[in-house]
Amino acid sequence: MNRLLTRREVEFRVGLGRSTIYRLMQTGKFPRPLRIGSRAVRWPANELDAWIATQPRSNGDRDQ
Repeated sequence: MNRLLTRREVEFRVGLGRSTIYRLMQTGKFPRPLRIGSRAVRWPANELDAWIATQPRSNGDRDQ
C-alpha cells in the first residue's frame, strides 16, 4: 500500500520548505498532490521517492 504524506511530512522528507515546494510544483519540477477533500491534499510516498531519486546528490565536493 502506498502511504499518503501531509505537507509537513513532505517538507521533512525532501528538506524543502512550503514555498519552495509550491514554487517547484508551479514549474512542473515537483510532484503535485492528490486532493483528498475540499481542503486537504496528500502526496503519494512513491512519487516523492521517485522525485528524490532523480535529484543530484551533493557530497560536499565541487567540480571545477
